[in-house]
Amino acid sequence: MKKIIALVLSLSALLVSCGGTGETAQTPVTVNVDETVNTIVTNYSLTDGFVFTSSSTEIGEYLDADMILGYYGDAVDVPDFTKISEYCVYIDESNADVYTDVGIFKMADPAYAETFVQYLKVRVSDKIAEADQYPTRDVPTLEAAVFEITGDYVYYVVSTQVDAITADIEAAFGK
Repeated sequence: MKKIIALVLSLSALLVSCGGTGETAQTPVTVNVDETVNTIVTNYSLTDGFVFTSSSTEIGEYLDADMILGYYGDAVDVPDFTKISEYCVYIDESNADVYTDVGIFKMADPAYAETFVQYLKVRVSDKIAEADQYPTRDVPTLEAAVFEITGDYVYYVVSTQVDAITADIEAAFGK
């Protein structure tokens, strides 16, 4: 009798570990971050800013420590880019009043996603806080910024075309 109970319990545990709970496992989504951001840059004629990507080895085409500090951190606190396995961002600061940022980051450590989103939000809120010094700054565009976590990815959009660009990114994720 003990052998039968042990066998039933073992089979039950095996079924649960193999997805026998009736739930369907979702396949993780993989997005080509370079292709997605570069398509957005082309489709929306974003020509005044810069694209930075982890796939480049050319100085000025990837975010080095100084750029990470300047764009996403401050003198005492910067995000840990070792927890990001790949990224592609478009950053346009050619006009002090209007910002356009689009970025997709694949997290090497998905547990860090929420923390990383906070750094992105601080970047935008700092620009909103500076509006006193720049009264013509486009604050509504900054306030409408989108920050999302999807699977192992974090993305953000700051643009006058935030809805359309966000829809394009979501389409890349199959949403």
